[in-house]
Amino acid sequence: QKPYPVIVRAVLEDRSSTNEGSPLTSSIMTAILGDAVDDVEEGEMSFPDYRDPDGKEIEAGGAFGMAGHIASSWAIAFNMASSALWHCASKRPSHPHPKAKRRMYNRAHCDNGIDSPCMFSFLAGSKGTTARPSAIASTLLPFIVENTGWQPGTDMDAGFARKGGLIGTGTGATLTLLFRNVTRPVRRFDVVSLRSTSHVWNEGAAKFVLVTGGDFSHGKEAAEASSKNAREVSFEISAELNAEVSNGEDQHVSYHFGLDLDYAETNESVGKDLLLRITLTKGSKFKILGLMLCE
Repeated sequence: QKPYPVIVRAVLEDRSSTNEGSPLTSSIMTAILGDAVDDVEEGEMSFPDYRDPDGKEIEAGGAFGMAGHIASSWAIAFNMASSALWHCASKRPSHPHPKAKRRMYNRAHCDNGIDSPCMFSFLAGSKGTTARPSAIASTLLPFIVENTGWQPGTDMDAGFARKGGLIGTGTGATLTLLFRNVTRPVRRFDVVSLRSTSHVWNEGAAKFVLVTGGDFSHGKEAAEASSKNAREVSFEISAELNAEVSNGEDQHVSYHFGLDLDYAETNESVGKDLLLRITLTKGSKFKILGLMLCE
């Protein structure tokens, strides 16, 4: 039996901001999250009830877990973006300049809905692309050129934190991934990480350094020569969650950080190398739940 459809309905209370004369705008948005979310929910509902080792407490199976929440949030975000685009379309002149129209089409035409727009990606979890730590390891292994302190793993005693992920242990732990001779431009870099109130995680922070347009495959001299044209971006993500502890239980959430890269520079990086270095800069542990390098 399929689960009931998930429907989200948003109502804009201030109707004065809508254009009543346009069929493209409305004060009400209704989003049916569709098969993508239904399939995830159906899979999670099939999980059996869980009884703790002492046999005293039973946790009902079929919880709408991490995978369902991520699928729902992305579907809602898509609907919000679609509504914004329709609103902009209603405000645009009926006969835009042909060059402007062509530029918009070229920038948007990057995903046919069949081929993945990502050069590299993993999302940990039972309904992600890497359900087990071994799957994370096999995904990363072809690209690792340095690893001191990062290992795939799970923590079955820490609630949400038990989700599989890539865990860095010890300040200074460094993981370097090298993607040689990339064939597609990378215009978007996304990181999903764990944030927690637990003392095990909340003091952690990791620095991400992404270098595009370099030559790291042909020795030190080639790398130094290409450094003039290579582009580097970096940022740091903290694992600290500023939230109250409820009933003595720590809170754990997933945190999503996305970075748009320069459009022109990413085109120039095709045929060259891309390097991603991740370093644990603070605390004793940091968990990455997902990485995506996409067009």
